[in-house]
Amino acid sequence: LNYLEKILEIEYEKLSDFQSEISMLAPSPTKTALKQRIKREIIPDIRKYEAEYGEILFKSSDASLVPQNEAEETLAEIVQVVEHIEVLPAETYPSEMLELLREIKQKLDEPGKTAAAKLKVALPIIPMLASYEMEMDTEATLVRVWQRVKSLFRDRV
Repeated sequence: LNYLEKILEIEYEKLSDFQSEISMLAPSPTKTALKQRIKREIIPDIRKYEAEYGEILFKSSDASLVPQNEAEETLAEIVQVVEHIEVLPAETYPSEMLELLREIKQKLDEPGKTAAAKLKVALPIIPMLASYEMEMDTEATLVRVWQRVKSLFRDRV
């Protein structure tokens, strides 16, 4: 996990540098090229490492150690994001993303599991879902939720 955190930190810095450079440029071919490079090179790497991180957390963490109230708050936020995406027209997103949404929803609706256990099961799915092109507010919320879920479980590994 520490190794992946270091890699992710570097990738997040790269993303931040590119985004800063984009914000300083007037509309130009350079700006477009930077945006395409982010989509093609940086975001896929970030999502790959986040998914690997989520998978390791899933396998090594104990959901019973996560405080129930924190898990419930985070779970509520995930449900809001999923419900927001679900009401948008189906053609807005690729079928693979909609399948991941259904998978998350199914995991979150499982009876008899604590909120922390449901979050643990969603750990590997959230980064994959965030890897799809989405509305910026939805993606930002999903990334924020991923960071919170990650920290909930990382502190207990």
